[in-house]
Amino acid sequence: MNFDDAIAAHIKWKVRLTQFIDGTSSEKLQSAAVCKDNLCDLGKWIYGDGVKYKPLPHYQDLVKKHANFHVCAADVVKKVEGNDKAGAKAALGGPFAAASKETVTAIMELKREAAKS
Repeated sequence: MNFDDAIAAHIKWKVRLTQFIDGTSSEKLQSAAVCKDNLCDLGKWIYGDGVKYKPLPHYQDLVKKHANFHVCAADVVKKVEGNDKAGAKAALGGPFAAASKETVTAIMELKREAAKS
């Protein structure tokens, strides 16, 4: 996985969660799994091949932002699990959207930093 693939994989989460909220998803998302930041493609990369970037300052920022993203994504799923679709949609457009943007920015910053080193 490269940085662009990491961004693309990450962006797909909004579609996945929107479909989950709408009931059109074939996935059975569970908040207990979604909250874990090492199970998705980006997380596997961060803790796998991406570890080579650990000495770079933006690596830890990405780890932190990505973990927060999963807390926010799990909150959306938890609201759906509790039959609060309105709350899930609000969380998707609020905290999740902010965490998603921060994570993409962190990936791009690490990409720029890696290109310089």
